[in-house]
Amino acid sequence: MKKKKMFLIVLLVIFFSPFVVKAESNYLYDVLKDEAESGGLALEYTKEHHDSFIEEPSKKIYYWHSETYEEGDAIKNKWNVIFANYCWQIVRTTDTGGVKLLYSGIPNEGKCDNTRDNQHIATSPFNNSGKSPAYVGYMYDPDTVLITTNYSTPQSGSLFGAGVIYSEGNYTLTNTSTTLDANHHYTCNNTTGTCSVVRYYYYANSHVELSNGKVIEQAVEDMIYSNDVNKTDSVVKSVIDSWYQDNMTTYTNKLEDTIYCNDRSIQGLGGWKPNGGNLRGGLYFGINYLNPNLVCVNETDKFSLTNTKAQLTYPVGLLTFQETGLFGQRLTDTVDRYWIMTPYGYDDYFYGAMMKTSSNIGYGYGNVDYSTYVRPAISLKPNSVYVSGDGSTDNPYIINDKYKINIEIKNETEDLSIEIDNISQVPEGREVKFKVTPIKGHRVTSIRIIDENNNEIEYIKTDNKDEYIFTMPSSDVTIIPSYEKVSNAVRAESVKGTKAIFIEVEDVSAVVYDDLVRFTVQPEDGYEVESIDIIDKEKNKIDYKKTDNKNEYEFIMPDTDVTITPTYRIIELEKDNDTSKNPNTADRLYIIVLLMIISISIGILSYKKKVSRYKV
Repeated sequence: MKKKKMFLIVLLVIFFSPFVVKAESNYLYDVLKDEAESGGLALEYTKEHHDSFIEEPSKKIYYWHSETYEEGDAIKNKWNVIFANYCWQIVRTTDTGGVKLLYSGIPNEGKCDNTRDNQHIATSPFNNSGKSPAYVGYMYDPDTVLITTNYSTPQSGSLFGAGVIYSEGNYTLTNTSTTLDANHHYTCNNTTGTCSVVRYYYYANSHVELSNGKVIEQAVEDMIYSNDVNKTDSVVKSVIDSWYQDNMTTYTNKLEDTIYCNDRSIQGLGGWKPNGGNLRGGLYFGINYLNPNLVCVNETDKFSLTNTKAQLTYPVGLLTFQETGLFGQRLTDTVDRYWIMTPYGYDDYFYGAMMKTSSNIGYGYGNVDYSTYVRPAISLKPNSVYVSGDGSTDNPYIINDKYKINIEIKNETEDLSIEIDNISQVPEGREVKFKVTPIKGHRVTSIRIIDENNNEIEYIKTDNKDEYIFTMPSSDVTIIPSYEKVSNAVRAESVKGTKAIFIEVEDVSAVVYDDLVRFTVQPEDGYEVESIDIIDKEKNKIDYKKTDNKNEYEFIMPDTDVTITPTYRIIELEKDNDTSKNPNTADRLYIIVLLMIISISIGILSYKKKVSRYKV
């Protein structure tokens, strides 16, 4: 049997104008970009910046900035956003194309005119204690904490050392002096200069205690810079994470993974420097004015979802000193003070994580165990769009919980229709019906519906032909149908006069649509083919043609089963008197002669009997 080979190339150009979603023009990123480029109340950031732990900067940063109180008041009527059913203020864009937002309360009948009493999620301390430099951390290692003691005057006559030697469980002071000064911070609080626990005075009469051979340089390193320093959540982080878990997890896919910087880089050791320091200067962190850039210095301070050394649970944090400083000092706020993420410092009187104040933006500070307002910061993903609004308090930009349906178009699709007027604004929870109609000769083998994170969305097939249904999640989705060519059966109907029908395909039960099917009909003896009917499931006749070979035919396979039914006629015999050429005539003459001989023999016998009868 011949093996049929045929290659069919089909080029289809399909236009889906009702379903191709064009790029939206109302990007939230463009609000600040357009404001800056038109000479408005936003500026382009020109210093160093790096917002993502894994991505390189690809976009310019724009931020609100005021030089006068009038400009500050104008900005407050331009930066309002409603997202996830909360009010937010636009702080700046990110260098990945996102938009950083600051929490500002619950909408009031669609307005964001909140006051200090409802522009925060909670009041909380940054940490439960301000007695250690370790508590500047958004996360910290409790095993490295050095608890400070204030107002502890050394014993009279004590020796003080510039350094210590540790051996067999005891410290011994080195380069001793009878005076506590900038170069002699260590003391055993005795006159011998030997002890198992040594004091280190860092500020006036305030000290920490060291044991097990640890010296002050290593102690500070462990509290601030060790690779595994971020083990325990600060109090403020716990408050923010708890609020996010209860209210924001369904919106996580709309937020980008950006760095929230807890800049613990030390700018001045003060009394924490054992030689050449002092006893009046505090330890100061990353609020320094020498680093105004939007770049986080230490890897362990770059809190993000992807940094294993400073890993966030959710994409939320606090603003930094540098970010609040972008506003300028003429953009007053109704919230007096709220925690930001940049540490301030520690001395005899206070430790302060920086807070923004209404009267002097970006320069407040206070004890870490002091309770004040908590205002989370988030960053919307690049290409986030608003559906309405102008940023004013009465008409905020609306980042709606409506999402887009994308369609992955393939050549095998004749039509993919969705029963929704606007597939770029589909509310979460909406029931979505759609039909997938493949081109002739193809059928749908599977359909994938995936969200932005490539998670599969469940769907069901309805009782209607080619119709499916799913529930819109809180994410854009993409519908991806898959197809295959239809395979159907070719049957031969055996009728009187048929000896055999040979069909030249390997599997007559699975013939692919549009394939060429060739077959041969062999009639019984005394018959010949009169006509052939090739009928599909709908009783339609399929065209065929005869080839140059005897009793051979061919047709193009439709997208349905077919049955081949031949009809026949009896072959008529030709007349011929030549017996040698007509064996049937000779046979007939032989029979006639034989019959004559028999008749004569019977006549002779009858005559003899009669003679005998009448013989006398």
